[in-house]
Amino acid sequence: MVHMFSVPAGAAFSACQSQPRMIYITNTELDDSGSVRAIHSHRETAEIALVYQGHGAHKIDNRIYNSEPGDLLLYNTGILHQDLSSTGEEPMCFYLCGIRGLQLEGRLPGVLSSNPDSYLIKSGPYGQFLYRGFEMLEHSIQNHPPHSSPYISTMAHGFLQSLLAIASELLNGHAAPENSAAAGDRSLAEEIRSYVDRNYTRNFSLSELAENLHVNRYYASHTFSSAFGMTIVRYRTLRRIGEAQSLLTDTDSSVTYIASVIGYDDPNQFSQAFAKVVGMPPSKYRELSVWPFRMNKKERGGPDVKK
Repeated sequence: MVHMFSVPAGAAFSACQSQPRMIYITNTELDDSGSVRAIHSHRETAEIALVYQGHGAHKIDNRIYNSEPGDLLLYNTGILHQDLSSTGEEPMCFYLCGIRGLQLEGRLPGVLSSNPDSYLIKSGPYGQFLYRGFEMLEHSIQNHPPHSSPYISTMAHGFLQSLLAIASELLNGHAAPENSAAAGDRSLAEEIRSYVDRNYTRNFSLSELAENLHVNRYYASHTFSSAFGMTIVRYRTLRRIGEAQSLLTDTDSSVTYIASVIGYDDPNQFSQAFAKVVGMPPSKYRELSVWPFRMNKKERGGPDVKK
């Protein structure tokens, strides 16, 4: 279950437009029944997550990162990712914040780390401080009325600056040489994945994909399944549902419109596919996932934060 809280801009952000802004935080609990979010990315938003309970498996740009309490996960803008709880373990719980306008010194806009080896880092001595910071921010949003938004904005801005400073310090200590030898042709599986990422809103056939990549369709299917553990069609479905989840939480667009944007001509077919992946229909997902700032804890019942 995901509880999402939007963070108001307020005066703190208006006074420092050139600095990054925290736009939301989430408190997520995942059990071994599956993932809450399908494979997805954010065009303008980077994210930082702190795992505080359980163990998880995080797929970030086709690599798996196994987490434990105290781990920080860094999601660059535009990077594909998915979070899952490890089977048989206690539920994995993690805080996460979305960041707009990120521009760190020496890095491209929206990039927290340019080294895939550093997408997961240990928070070490900063873990308890970061956990308390997320917890306090969540508590303040839930328990303060709308007119206190400047207070929330100032708190969020200050915590984000601390979070980014700590992440930078940890990255410096975690630094590993960039793999310059990784340049060159991508594997066929990666080429197929890239093709699907560019065309997932279209109902292309496997024959069309194979023809565009100049390979045998059966060989392409086998290669992709071996590399990613799922069929090409399944991956396309997860990309569609992941994008739908972002649109359901980030916009007020209708379910029918979202279905058409991600490639479904029939809204009912979209709702069925969504429910099969997420475990609930799109309208229910939107209702449970989006916690507007104006609502307080008594109105919606906040999550129990576990230590």
